[in-house]
Amino acid sequence: MKLIELLGSNPILKKKYFGVLRKQISKSRFVQFYIRHRVIPVVAICLAFLYFFMLDENAECEETNSPYIEVLALEDALSMALAENRRIENAVLEVDKAGDAVSAARTSLFPKFDVSLFESYHLTDEAVRIKEGQFGDFRSTGPIPPENVTINTTPNFTTFITASAAQPISQLYEFLLILKQRKVEKALFNQELRSKRQETTDKVKKGYYNILKSQSSIEEAEEKIVFLKELNILVDRYLEVERALESESLEVKARLAEVDYDAFSLKNTLATEKEQLNDLLGRDIETPFQVNPVPEASPLIVNEAEAQEEALSQRPDVLAAKLNLEFAENEVRIKKSKYIPEIGVQFSYIGNLNVEFFPENSVAIGIFAKWDIFDWGRKQDEIAEKRRSVLQAKNDITGIESSVRIDVNEKIRKLEETEVLIGVTRKDQAAKREKLREVMNKYKVDSALLQEVLEVEAALGEANNKYQQAVLDYWTARANLERAVGEE
Repeated sequence: MKLIELLGSNPILKKKYFGVLRKQISKSRFVQFYIRHRVIPVVAICLAFLYFFMLDENAECEETNSPYIEVLALEDALSMALAENRRIENAVLEVDKAGDAVSAARTSLFPKFDVSLFESYHLTDEAVRIKEGQFGDFRSTGPIPPENVTINTTPNFTTFITASAAQPISQLYEFLLILKQRKVEKALFNQELRSKRQETTDKVKKGYYNILKSQSSIEEAEEKIVFLKELNILVDRYLEVERALESESLEVKARLAEVDYDAFSLKNTLATEKEQLNDLLGRDIETPFQVNPVPEASPLIVNEAEAQEEALSQRPDVLAAKLNLEFAENEVRIKKSKYIPEIGVQFSYIGNLNVEFFPENSVAIGIFAKWDIFDWGRKQDEIAEKRRSVLQAKNDITGIESSVRIDVNEKIRKLEETEVLIGVTRKDQAAKREKLREVMNKYKVDSALLQEVLEVEAALGEANNKYQQAVLDYWTARANLERAVGEE
């Protein structure tokens, strides 16, 4: 103010002053305009770019640090179970044990060697007395010995060595039969192993499909939850404008709570099923994984006669029944072989060290024989018992073959039923979905009651669940047929 007062008396200076001031104000406004419309947007864009870049980096870090969840395909699960399942491992060990028994039985065909050593010390004085003429009385020499002779021994260490090598001859037939029995037993354990593998495969497939069923039910429940939440919002809005009753709002909320509980229960069931499948795969039950959805059901044409023949030729229970018959017949032959005398050749050596009067070394070779002539009919009774076992084994084969045919036919019919059921549930699902759309449109214009909407929604949920169950039942029936035929 003082400066303006001073300039007020001089118009020239006042004009110059206000001119300079006007230029400075223009420059200041230009700078403000430039900063506001040029600098600030550029800085904002840079900051936004930096912000989104940091978000991407954080997202990548979160993805990198997040635990990896395995997507387990059915084929991988089957391979893992067949390689790691503990029951299969035990069955493999049984086969190996049977192989060891075969090798042990084969050794009975070869000579048996036996060596023994007996070292002793005499605690008492011993004497050998030979009477006069004990070795004979001859005209030319007289009695030998001519008088009584006493041979005294002194306490000392005495060593007896015996060695023998015996080769059975007539028993080779029985030994060969026993060896054959051990091979049949090994074949039976092999069939038991195949049965365990098929059983494990069947359990893995059913466990896998059960997980898919539970996941399908959970997805269906979550869809219901979304629908009921939207319906709840709509009913509450209608309640505010007095287009709905309080009881209707409470009914929707109760239905939503019920579906929430169902979803919670299904998730617990799913967790248990995953633990059971992990146990079948021979790994930690807490191992996380996801499963792949099954493909759409494809028509499968099965010839009953061919399926029956295939099952009879490769099912473990049929092959095991035939092996049991062979085992029973071999038992009869083994019992009959007991009538054959035991005949063999034996080489023996006896060594006596530090024993007076006896030869130090004695070597011999000879034939040994043994024959159980009379046994009060024991062999005949044992043979009769084994022959009855043969008849039982034949009856078992006939019964098992009939059961296999019935089982295969039943599984084929069940598979055909599930194929038809898929078509029925698919049509019902489409009809219920369209019905819900129509009822919801009517409810929005007050042409339908809320109760009708809830009923149609429940019917659609049931139709969706039936369709998913039908698809999974088809694959379960297919797995049952594969096992009935004997596929691994």
